[in-house]
Amino acid sequence: MRTAEHRNVFSVILSILFSAMMFSLSGVAEAGPVEFPLFPGARSSFHSYDRYDFTYAGRACIVVVPKTIAAGKPWIWRARFFGHEPQTDVALLEKGFHVAYIDVAGLFGAPQAVALWDQFHAYLTQIHGFAQLPALEGMSRGGLIIYNWAAKNPDKVACIYADAPVCDFKSWPGGKGTGPGSATDWTKCLQAYGVTEAQALTATCNPIDQLEPLARAGVPLLHVVGDADEVVPVAENTAILEQRYQALGGSIRVIHKPGIGHHPHSLEDPAPIVQFILAHGRGDTYVAPTNLEATEAVRERIEWCDIWITNAEKHDLPRVLLIGDSIARGYFGGVEKALEGQANCARLTTSRCICDPVFFDELEMVLRQYAFDVIHFNNGLHGWGYTEAQYRKAFPKLLDTLRRENPNAQLIWATITPVWVGANDDSPRLDGKTERVRQRNDIAMEFVRPAGLAVDDLFALAIDHPDYYSPDGVHFNNEGKTAQVRQVARSILAQLTPRASEKAH
Repeated sequence: MRTAEHRNVFSVILSILFSAMMFSLSGVAEAGPVEFPLFPGARSSFHSYDRYDFTYAGRACIVVVPKTIAAGKPWIWRARFFGHEPQTDVALLEKGFHVAYIDVAGLFGAPQAVALWDQFHAYLTQIHGFAQLPALEGMSRGGLIIYNWAAKNPDKVACIYADAPVCDFKSWPGGKGTGPGSATDWTKCLQAYGVTEAQALTATCNPIDQLEPLARAGVPLLHVVGDADEVVPVAENTAILEQRYQALGGSIRVIHKPGIGHHPHSLEDPAPIVQFILAHGRGDTYVAPTNLEATEAVRERIEWCDIWITNAEKHDLPRVLLIGDSIARGYFGGVEKALEGQANCARLTTSRCICDPVFFDELEMVLRQYAFDVIHFNNGLHGWGYTEAQYRKAFPKLLDTLRRENPNAQLIWATITPVWVGANDDSPRLDGKTERVRQRNDIAMEFVRPAGLAVDDLFALAIDHPDYYSPDGVHFNNEGKTAQVRQVARSILAQLTPRASEKAH
């Protein structure tokens, strides 16, 4: 016997099909925008946005609608504690995202909860036209359902934002580590999974056990944690997940809050979270290739390479190579002038990302012809079609190539610079790509720091200075270039060897 809610959904589907048939028979040649049904249930206000509360599949559901819907109908899917620390959700509503929620409390991410999420995803995407790939948001125990559903549906996830998340139910509610756990919730959790405690302790159904599908799909992760969390200890949850995901080649960033416990969740200023979701959570249907080694090159509309070798025939001064893109090309002339009489400068600037095999053809062509004393290198502001997982796989090859072809060179990693929107306006803001820039910088540091390489932090130089930028928010104006020249030249001079310094005199 069908419930009333199923009759409602069935009626909606029939209505849509009937409308489509009448449209087809009318002979109208020009189609208008697709119309989707309104949400059922009671309407109220959520921070001035329309909120709809209704029941679906026997569960309480909430959908909040933005005032202006962004192209593609992106959405963030809240797992637990709807309305708690809502600053990220409200900021995304302002950007045109829907906010959705289905209550699966008491199921602890068990298969029944995953099945309910399957149904709700189908309902929102097929009936209401939501994007196929939502951004997932899970606080505390919400980490169990977002990761367990994502592991089953890696091709339906744009990105994951997890806040003080439970990543192993043995830690919470089990309390089998340093945390107190919850005896009552542990009993409910065992019942939800249909296992004994002995079976649960050896089970591999936790988020930390099911990361490979997400890494293969290139799903980016962001965790926000309080380092003093005693309820869901970081060492038993996020730290394990972070280590395992990185080992699989996945992209994860963890924002640590020193001295903070399990509460408060989120960030007082949610900008880093919002930027992460804007960069990854638009909900398109792109799925990263499963075989990252065999990926075909992702081409841009215009591709270029610019190689410039000054005083190629001379050997009287140390030779310095600057590797980068149009940003490096912008400050190269000033750096060359600043080092005049102290070094001969060269540049390899290119639009190719290190994920593109052709990049290494260009790099090796230069390195095999000249011996450089210092190499100042940067890459990452191109190649947005590649995932951060692919970037992580390619970075060690970059270091290996530099060391193999120029083993005596002093290496300086230059961090990737932020991207701004309305840099010259009264209220400039960071572009969503800046979150991906942060991730790529973090990935680079995973390799640069253990190698003991020098770092020229051009990101830090620019992050508080939209006034350094030209109107496009990517390239630098004269003031910004001057600041870069000063810092880059200083970082290179610090790395010139005593032998090279003697040559300069």
